[in-house]
Amino acid sequence: MVWAIVAIGGLSFIVWAHHMYVSGMNPYFGFFFATTTLIIAVPTAIKVYNWVLTLWRGNIHLTVPMLFAIGFIFTFVHGGLTGLFLGNVVVDLPLSDTYFVVGHFHMVMGVSPILVVFGALYHWYPKITGRMFNDAMGKWHFWLTFLGTYSIYLPMHYLGFLGIPRRYFAYDSFDFIPESANMMNSGITVAALFVAVVQIIFLWNIIWSTFKGKKASSNPWNATTLEWQTPNTP
Repeated sequence: MVWAIVAIGGLSFIVWAHHMYVSGMNPYFGFFFATTTLIIAVPTAIKVYNWVLTLWRGNIHLTVPMLFAIGFIFTFVHGGLTGLFLGNVVVDLPLSDTYFVVGHFHMVMGVSPILVVFGALYHWYPKITGRMFNDAMGKWHFWLTFLGTYSIYLPMHYLGFLGIPRRYFAYDSFDFIPESANMMNSGITVAALFVAVVQIIFLWNIIWSTFKGKKASSNPWNATTLEWQTPNTP
């Protein structure tokens, strides 16, 4: 895991031009940066294997923090696999500046980190407040957020394959775009608003549990990390 992170850090200095395939760069540079972009997938895959093998045959309890952690792995892998498409110059040229890029980037750099943050907040909430959050509300929050984000970004990949450019509000003036694309774009907007509203569940859970939540034990997760070995919560 450590060497994979070091390799990713080093290779990151020589992959940046994969964002510039359509800028008119020399084709030989495109070949070089496409190669380094695909190579960086190797240490990234090692990290994913590490996470999955850590879970393999483990005594996994599907608590709210664990659900968010597993959701992170799903979205990270999904975003990474779509990144392999964009790492190839031939594929990237028609997909560049389309909704496919938006869907890919937000899955791997938007949804994945947010799921980790939510999981961390739920995990350390008992240590911070001394109380347990409402488990049912936490699971509703996870599933509605997880499925809602897929309702936003999975259709974007399809729109990208249709050649729909990003940064446009409506596409009525484009003859090559089918009417179904406009309907799907509207559906994405509704899904985004839905996911935003769902976060009220999280906020209410935090506020309600702070005052009404069950008292937390010193180690409600039976965790072995250092912070959970203290005898008392705040």
